[in-house]
Amino acid sequence: MWAFAFAIASAGSGCKSDDDPGAAFIGRYCDIYKPCCTAAGLPGDGAACRALFASSSSSKAKYDATQGDACISGLMQQSSQTGFCEGSIVPPSACARAFGGAAGACVQDSDCAPSSQGDVRCVSSTTNGQTVLKCQLQIRGTAGATPCVGSVRGGVTLYGGTSGDAPDQGYLCDAADGLRCDGTACVALTAQGAPCELSDNCAETDFCDATTGTCAARKPVGTACIDQALECQAGAYCNTSGGMTCAAQMDVGGACTDNVQCLTGNCPNGTCAAIPTGGANAICGG
Repeated sequence: MWAFAFAIASAGSGCKSDDDPGAAFIGRYCDIYKPCCTAAGLPGDGAACRALFASSSSSKAKYDATQGDACISGLMQQSSQTGFCEGSIVPPSACARAFGGAAGACVQDSDCAPSSQGDVRCVSSTTNGQTVLKCQLQIRGTAGATPCVGSVRGGVTLYGGTSGDAPDQGYLCDAADGLRCDGTACVALTAQGAPCELSDNCAETDFCDATTGTCAARKPVGTACIDQALECQAGAYCNTSGGMTCAAQMDVGGACTDNVQCLTGNCPNGTCAAIPTGGANAICGG
């Protein structure tokens, strides 16, 4: 998983500038990853990369040219190595310090020491306007486990637990266990027929039916739909341009016009493609 330890006062401009060394660094950094983006069938204009920097902006941050130059030099050497685009190669530590990150700050998961108790991830939080990245132990939660830091549904983790400083240890609530994270603790998913607000509150085989306000069974292929979240069964989507019925999603190689039509959720050039690699997907906006 990619994570960035940069906090930038000048990132909002998102462009190179001879008068702004920090913005120039961002441009050089993003240029290095352009080949990764295009190879993954994702935009190579650098916009998503610059937006990642901007999202961590801080009026208190100052660009360190020494660290920035060391970062760029190291990345250029790494860029030809296998696994660079996938984010499996740890970037130079100088990259995390180019805008004031503490020495030893994690940049991606591989910076963190493993644990037999669960997965260890590099996560970000914002405290007093400053973005901080730290290693966090994430354990599969049971009912009542707190603090929860996210929910797992269909093998996909959706983070959204505690706010403020990220805890050193947190719990992931898995829908396969009948649980979700309510922002504080792991709680039971809403039963079919019971009132709901979001489809994520219901069991994996259910969705929150807006017409009744209750959890209901997800609809099979061929059933009429109104394009609600998770309305159709897994492997299907609501075909809004083909009669408003649930239709089967296509595998890699199938013709598509929208990401939702693909099992992989990736339709880059009119054809369903494999899920982009972790590194490229995050930095290229896929």
